[in-house]
Amino acid sequence: MPDQTNEAAAPDVKSMRDQLHDFKRNRVLDVASQLFYEAGYSKTSIDAIADQLHVTKPFIYYHFDSKADILAGVCGRTTAFVAELAEEAANSKGSPRQRLGDLVRNMTLRIIEGRVYLAVYFREEKHLPEEAQIALAGYRRRFDQAMRALLQQGVDAKEFKLGHIAVAEQAITGMTTWVFNWYRPDRRLSAEDIAENMAQLTLSMVSGRST
Repeated sequence: MPDQTNEAAAPDVKSMRDQLHDFKRNRVLDVASQLFYEAGYSKTSIDAIADQLHVTKPFIYYHFDSKADILAGVCGRTTAFVAELAEEAANSKGSPRQRLGDLVRNMTLRIIEGRVYLAVYFREEKHLPEEAQIALAGYRRRFDQAMRALLQQGVDAKEFKLGHIAVAEQAITGMTTWVFNWYRPDRRLSAEDIAENMAQLTLSMVSGRST
């Protein structure tokens, strides 16, 4: 008779291994992003990343093919996440107004959390290999399409008053994304305060009235 206990445990073991693998990859990305931010991509070596992590170079190369592969991971991390947030908001049920407000709040918090990643992305994108640039363009396209779909839903539901959806989408994207450049944790407003203000500004803009 098959050992059902072992069979049931196997998926859990695999899940734990996957989680550990992801944790190690994310740790490399966290350290690399900080070093890229402080010293620049060109001046940061694999040795420097390994030294900061107190690991060997083979450990780094087990998780990433090259320094450019690490940069691709750094640049794609927040971009991929916000694309997924926008798609989830566009495909969910409920009021477009509520979904847009929630999306902007979540985006702002994610951008604040990943502000070092975004700073590296904007500074060092030129060093990315073509394949990584194509992937990032795909994330941006997914985000744009989802955001415009959500705005169109709001117009169709007569919740939003917009002259041109593409312009509104770019305005919202620019406003929220640029938080990475000016947010400082030692200032009076918390990340949550800023996220709420961003949501209210966005809803005022798209609805043509004060929230």
